[in-house]
Amino acid sequence: MEFTAQELTKLLTETKKARESLDKVLDFVDLINKRLDDLPDSVRTSGEGIRENAEEIGKYIEEISNHINDLLNNFSVDADEVKDAAKKLLLYHGDVIQLINWAEGQKKAHKENSYWWRYWQAISDIIQKRLAP
Repeated sequence: MEFTAQELTKLLTETKKARESLDKVLDFVDLINKRLDDLPDSVRTSGEGIRENAEEIGKYIEEISNHINDLLNNFSVDADEVKDAAKKLLLYHGDVIQLINWAEGQKKAHKENSYWWRYWQAISDIIQKRLAP
């Protein structure tokens, strides 16, 4: 069974959460390091071990994220899905200029020519056609 763009995006969200969790572990080590004088010497060794392993784990998380992004960015944007999304945006929000600005803002949050950049570009294009006479 192949992935969908939404499933890959969810995996990317989870890799981001994994990275944030790793950062919290490193914050914990920093907190412990501030109190090393009050703790047994073995705590310093354990903290150093966590920091050393965290660097390696961070590299693996980044690798996973890059591979998932590569898969996602090879997806074609589904024209029917984009038309439906644009239609719903117009239905619920109505203000074409505001929607164009919003879609352009969403697009800027993504790397140029990435899947989600192309998705928001397609939505923006559809909405802009509403302005044409």
